[in-house]
Amino acid sequence: MHHRLALMQRSLLQFKPENRFKTYPLRKTMTQALKGKLALVTGASRGIGAAIAARLARDGASVIVHYASSAERAQAVVNEIRDAGGEAEAVGADLSKPEGVRSLVDSLSGAFGGRFEGRLDILVNNAGTVEYGPFLDSSDSSYDTHFNLNVRAPIELAKDAAARMVAAGWGRIINVGSAFGEAAPLPGVTLYIASKFALRGFTRGLSRELGKYGVTVNAVQPGPIDTELAPQPGTEDHATMVKLASVGRFGKPAEIAAAVAYLASPEAGYTTGESLTVDGGWIA
Repeated sequence: MHHRLALMQRSLLQFKPENRFKTYPLRKTMTQALKGKLALVTGASRGIGAAIAARLARDGASVIVHYASSAERAQAVVNEIRDAGGEAEAVGADLSKPEGVRSLVDSLSGAFGGRFEGRLDILVNNAGTVEYGPFLDSSDSSYDTHFNLNVRAPIELAKDAAARMVAAGWGRIINVGSAFGEAAPLPGVTLYIASKFALRGFTRGLSRELGKYGVTVNAVQPGPIDTELAPQPGTEDHATMVKLASVGRFGKPAEIAAAVAYLASPEAGYTTGESLTVDGGWIA
């Protein structure tokens, strides 16, 4: 025992701060890790999507800011990115309809003056929708409302993106799901839950097919996030969600963007088929 203690003390005395990284080399994080990459972020005119677009641009990517209806909001996101020294442009399309998906796909070849020559390096399927209320009271169109935008559009966009990425030998497909794709902590969103479970399954299945081509497929599953669409402070729904979270608060869009940025980075090449739940312990 005394011999082991003596060895430990001698090691501590010989320790020098400048040697602390000799065993595990520390490489400085590149501030432009995504330089030269083209990223498409759907539903990026506000909230989580806008934060993701801004973060990827900050990391060096040229970002297509997709919007469904508000060109003005999307342009504001583009302007903010450009003011910070990044590259972005806005493209509108209604992804709840097949022709909207085709329109967005067709626009890719001309992005940023066509300098990417039809390549797409990063796809972030963020656009989605939810209807609240008891399942037995749901409308006849509620299924289509959820699955057209939350499932079909990401699948069709991923199919087009995957072909481009396989040809290039590199790519990142990131689906923004929900903690409701992991569990059902609250009632009243049954079809939304079904759609997010479907997206999670698609993420895993596609990752098996594309990994050998240098293309990763992952998902980020946010919990309650502080956006304009979330229950507002002072309401019963807000209080219930806060109570369920281990950290006792709603998340911030930037915290979801940080998770997406990791999965989009070159350093995440060994991470695929994963669904990263970022929910403050909401469904722990």
